[in-house]
Amino acid sequence: MSETVEIKLAEPEDAAAILGFLRRAVTESDAVTIPHLEKVTSKEERENIQIINDADDCIMLLAMFEKEIVGMVTIMRLPNEPQMGELGVIVARKYWHHGIGQLLVDEAEYWFANYSSLSQLTLDVFEDNVPAINLYRKMNFVVREHRLISGRKALQMDYRQE
Repeated sequence: MSETVEIKLAEPEDAAAILGFLRRAVTESDAVTIPHLEKVTSKEERENIQIINDADDCIMLLAMFEKEIVGMVTIMRLPNEPQMGELGVIVARKYWHHGIGQLLVDEAEYWFANYSSLSQLTLDVFEDNVPAINLYRKMNFVVREHRLISGRKALQMDYRQE
């Protein structure tokens, strides 16, 4: 399936579709946690996407299949650590285990290595999300620490460039 999935940069005109995708995703997986998602308007999301696209330390990419968003990856600069970006990956449940997550992480790593001003890349993943942990390990992420996020055991993993 990943041969027919296209990766594209999110554009402001994608805002409503992105919000719809994210609102579905939070109902499909308890691994997806997005604070205040229900309050974000399409206008605010359009503005957020434009800010991301104007920055060299953030990116939002969409996985598209037949004009439908089936996944997305973001790298956002951490506010307290300006040289560190946080990776976030979401794939629609219907498309799990089809290589879309790996495709998205690969594209994000390429952007990080070739275009971003960031020096480090990190992510958080819940310990019970074994498929995601295995993917991140395969994609050169290593465990930095164990921690609790909203009372759940999680791993903080850092990207190690080869």
